[in-house]
Amino acid sequence: MWHIFSSRTKKKHIINFETKLARLLLTELPKVTDTLLLSNVLHISFTSKPEGIYVARSYSPDSFQLINRKYNQHFNLSGITVYHNKSKGYQPLKLFFQSNSLTNIIVDCPKSFHRDFDLNKIQKSSLIIEPVEIINPDQKIAEKALKSLSNEQLTLLDLDGTFEIELGGKFYYTILDMDDGNYIAVTRGGKIYWLNHDSDERAQLLAKNPSDFFLVYKGDKADLQNLLDG
Repeated sequence: MWHIFSSRTKKKHIINFETKLARLLLTELPKVTDTLLLSNVLHISFTSKPEGIYVARSYSPDSFQLINRKYNQHFNLSGITVYHNKSKGYQPLKLFFQSNSLTNIIVDCPKSFHRDFDLNKIQKSSLIIEPVEIINPDQKIAEKALKSLSNEQLTLLDLDGTFEIELGGKFYYTILDMDDGNYIAVTRGGKIYWLNHDSDERAQLLAKNPSDFFLVYKGDKADLQNLLDG
């Protein structure tokens, strides 16, 4: 019984596979290599519909914010083949990447993935990258809090990369990335805050409602930063 369990594909096999895969994709998908350095494989699990391997990841708080800001593309990838030991030839795999990190490997008999395939022999040809839209629940919360704004005003915000930040037991949803590690964020109630990691007061109230915020913000982050610094 111990022998059967120990023969299953393990986390170390997936780490080895994704490291070699990232090197292979360095030219076409350099962000995959970037996110590999920003995350760790927490654990793997086996799925049945479809059959495959799910890769759970962990991040430091700073890495998580960086990935949400700059590496939030999700896509299916075809065109990767791996040498199959029994058939003595290369077989295709379908891979799913969330936030540019390998998340799912679609493969028959996933528990014996490391034995069925030679994970050191990976090839690429005619890569097909199929974007996948994933609903961001934090973005939906922010959009609801900003419902008083016009569509034109909403386009001046960074809502595609919205994510939740907790400070002192309160929750904030980023709406502007100030490109220096700081953010402008909204609460569920519609108050606008400057989240400044360099300040003793991490969350500073800027406006009591979204409309008041747009009295000072006209779409230019540099102008806004000058006002904040002043």
